[in-house]
Amino acid sequence: MKYCTDCGHKINNNQSFCNNCRTKLHDSQSNQQSNHNKNAKVRGVNNRYTYHYRDNNQHKRSGFGKVLIAILAVIILGLLVYGLYFAYHQFKSHNSSNVTTQSSNTSDDNAHGAQIDIFSDTFDQSYIKAPSKDGYAEIYNGMSRSGVGKKYGQSNGTIYLQGSTYEKYGDLSVMYDEYDDVSQVIITPSNITEDDYIEHYGEPDDREGNIFIYDAYKDNDFSVLVTIKDGMVLAIENVDQLPSNSSDDSDSNEVSSKSEARAIANDVLDSSDWIHSVDEGEFSYRVNYGRENEDRAHRAIIVEKNDGSISEWDGDEWDY
Repeated sequence: MKYCTDCGHKINNNQSFCNNCRTKLHDSQSNQQSNHNKNAKVRGVNNRYTYHYRDNNQHKRSGFGKVLIAILAVIILGLLVYGLYFAYHQFKSHNSSNVTTQSSNTSDDNAHGAQIDIFSDTFDQSYIKAPSKDGYAEIYNGMSRSGVGKKYGQSNGTIYLQGSTYEKYGDLSVMYDEYDDVSQVIITPSNITEDDYIEHYGEPDDREGNIFIYDAYKDNDFSVLVTIKDGMVLAIENVDQLPSNSSDDSDSNEVSSKSEARAIANDVLDSSDWIHSVDEGEFSYRVNYGRENEDRAHRAIIVEKNDGSISEWDGDEWDY
């Protein structure tokens, strides 16, 4: 229902003039209606915008939250992966350090030369009670000087035994030939007294001056010689078996081993001479030696096997 704005009389929707006061109604009422419609449209638009704005805000907030959660998940995963990698790296580094330390300790021990316990069961079974004439403790005849150096480092001194010079590597001593190859290996323990040795291994089967001879079994192809100096054990040698000194052949002068030929030559050489090596032939031994100021063994003494007689080698081809 509409009313005239001038007199308040009721009017119809399609009237242009008030029936009571004849006032023109269309523009004013249309404006009212138009304004009303416009206001309604504006309210509708505002309502739709407000809803759309709120919906967009909610959508934006929801999208931002998802992005934030994804970023946090990536960070946490990265930290977890890094932690696992770091733990693995530390474990690997620790194991590598242990291996390096063990290797370093082994190298340091070897750098001081061979360490041999002459009273151990191992030494007793492998050297005292078994032939070991070609070497011991991983050093054998024919090995190069550099090979010995790689195993035990630099020589820590020299010893002189029966006219020959040996280079010490801890409790092991080595004699080299003119080509710097190993020609003989002996044991040279530290701080072992004569009494200690006898207490452990018993009295020797024979003695020659300051040399103890252990040779209880005459058919095992080797003898053990222990050289004593000033009450201390200087050297232990595993050599070819020495001849028997029994009464059956006590008058025999037969020479049957390199060590015996060396001993015979050593008796006739000057104390300043040095024996380099002994070669065995069919009928004789050739003991190669040098003078005090000579660095090579150009000389030799021939020791006959049948009677132990000796002669100076003349430098010609050896008729062995």
